[in-house]
Amino acid sequence: MPAYIVMGAQWGDEGKGKIIDVLAEKMDIVIRFQGGANAGHTVIHGKTRYVTHLIPSGVISGRSINIIGNGCVVNPATLLEEMEILRQQGVHISPDKFIISPSAHMVLPIHQYLDKVLNEKIGTTVRGIGPAYTDKVQRTGIRWERACDGSFEEACREHLDFVERVYAVVEKDVIKTLRDGIPDVTKAVEKLRPFVRDARPILAEAVKNNSNILYEGAQGTFLDVDHGTYPFVTSSNTSIGGAYTGSGIFLDFNKRIAIVKSYTTRVGEGPFPTELFDETGETLRRHGNEFGATTGRPRRCGWLDLALLKESCMINGFNYIVFSKVSCLSGIETLKVAVDYHSDGSPVYQELPGWEEDILGYTEYEALPANCRRYIEFTEDFLGVPVGMVSTGPDRDHVIERQPIFR
Repeated sequence: MPAYIVMGAQWGDEGKGKIIDVLAEKMDIVIRFQGGANAGHTVIHGKTRYVTHLIPSGVISGRSINIIGNGCVVNPATLLEEMEILRQQGVHISPDKFIISPSAHMVLPIHQYLDKVLNEKIGTTVRGIGPAYTDKVQRTGIRWERACDGSFEEACREHLDFVERVYAVVEKDVIKTLRDGIPDVTKAVEKLRPFVRDARPILAEAVKNNSNILYEGAQGTFLDVDHGTYPFVTSSNTSIGGAYTGSGIFLDFNKRIAIVKSYTTRVGEGPFPTELFDETGETLRRHGNEFGATTGRPRRCGWLDLALLKESCMINGFNYIVFSKVSCLSGIETLKVAVDYHSDGSPVYQELPGWEEDILGYTEYEALPANCRRYIEFTEDFLGVPVGMVSTGPDRDHVIERQPIFR
């Protein structure tokens, strides 16, 4: 069955949006199964730059049905704003091509406020994602099904009553302001009501009909709430298990695609064994334009960590790697990759020779410098997973396909 899943193999920001966009042109369905507007996928078509935070990147191609699965948390105002920006860029969005699962949870203004006052040490995007998932797990959240049965405004007021009783950090005037804002949130929810319906029968029928299906991951494996560098993680399952709980349908992915950045980046707090604090780190940040698509925050940069990636492959069962941003390594004389850790947790490095040539936009593997090919093949051999595609630039055509992604 032609089912594909694309996931970040590191801490996110690996370049998933571009690859998803390439795949989406041949997909019947694209589904986002976890996370919220704390993710950002950037897609470049010619001179147009699209940024999606909630809507699956497949919407840009116009071909596929795009689904926000039950494992996601969705801010109504943010979603409407994103839809309007995409429409202004010529992207058609309608209920027949875009679906919100009624079991997905809502992110409300109170969640954003709680994120700001409770999660400062974690380094979140302050989009309210964590508090929304907290409500989901403690069974006090508001699902999108409340948009359809006319009970949203009542549920919103009951939720604020609950928050006021439980959270001493919420000031009284903040609660009043949030109560006064409920009608505005209700209007946003009403506008989105036509998009809310159960996507599981559509997915089940697509599986039965052997349709092309793409699951679109957000963030990266080591931000997974269970398998990541806890507590410096997101609040959802960003690894392959989240695809099943976040969509409600079982299917056998014949391509489990890892997006692996040719170096490592991380946003926010948390451990980062190969982080660089010198000029090389600044070079990577500058060459890779390493600033968050959602927040604009500068990303922490470091060497490729193959020891960490080995664990990512174990968790997700990857059978195809897309190696991204290789062109950003040009001009670095000696490259290091972590292959193990010392007893104190510091990385054990292996050095590989770099290359001077600018390889931006290359589309032929044999045209790459010998040392670049050696770097790619060393990664492939160490992980035991084929590097099927190499991304050499931001444009969707800047790719080298070593192994066909479609069979």
